[in-house]
Amino acid sequence: PKNFDRSIKDAVAVGHEAGCFRLRFDSESRFLKFFSWFSRLNYRLCRGGDQSLFITKDLFYILGGFDESYTVYEDSEFINRIYKQTSFKVIPETVITSARKYEARGEIALQYHFSVIHFKNYLGAGPEKLYDYYKKNIETY
Repeated sequence: PKNFDRSIKDAVAVGHEAGCFRLRFDSESRFLKFFSWFSRLNYRLCRGGDQSLFITKDLFYILGGFDESYTVYEDSEFINRIYKQTSFKVIPETVITSARKYEARGEIALQYHFSVIHFKNYLGAGPEKLYDYYKKNIETY
């Protein structure tokens, strides 16, 4: 978003050590508009990798940074740790991301596969299992 740096500095100045922006796809798809609407809600399940995560340097080091054993889902794994440590701020401005992968793979199919990855993680699947599923069902497109 325009003046994104100012928005982040303002959020940090009032005590938010981490957060993101709302998400919008570069598509007129109702399906993608529906799912991007949820990015305004401050719940872990509504977070994703294309929302321009920000985090203070101190918190980044306290949390140990990204877990490099993850090839995919590293952003979600990291965001889960952020939510456990501090309050998370969703800045009410929008970042635009590409719908390219949804258009190539199919919106419903791709959202289904991303949901399966979240569910597998919830059930305790590790980084390798998540990546195997991703390679088989998403990466090939």
